[in-house]
This record gives sequence, C-alpha cells and structure tokens, in this order.
Amino acid sequence: MTTSPPTKKPPRTDPESALQALKRARKRAEELAAATGTAVVQWENGQIVRIYPGRKRTEIGPEPAPK
Repeated sequence: MTTSPPTKKPPRTDPESALQALKRARKRAEELAAATGTAVVQWENGQIVRIYPGRKRTEIGPEPAPK
C-alpha cells in the first residue's frame, strides 16, 4: 500500500504575516543579544544605532576603533 506525502501549505505572503514574523525575529534577536552581551544593530534616522537590550542606547554611528 502506498500513501501520498502530506501536502504542504504555501507560505503566507500577506503584509500582516510579514510584520508578525519581523516582530518575532526582533524579539529573538534582542533575547540573544541580552544573553551574549552584544548589540542589536538597526538603521534609525539615517544612522546605524547599536542597542544593548537591558541598557541605555549608548552608541550612534561607527563603532570606535580599538585602542
């Protein structure tokens, strides 16, 4: 007896689903950054901004060169 493989649902492509996926990804990125002490990097007002979850926004623009 042969059985056909289950059919997969096509991915949702509506904008609301995309927004929900982006919010989940952002939350996971913040959790990972907080756990590892790294920054979440985003583009804001024409500049790159590093946000350290659980801390204040500390750096705007390019990362300072190491001493």
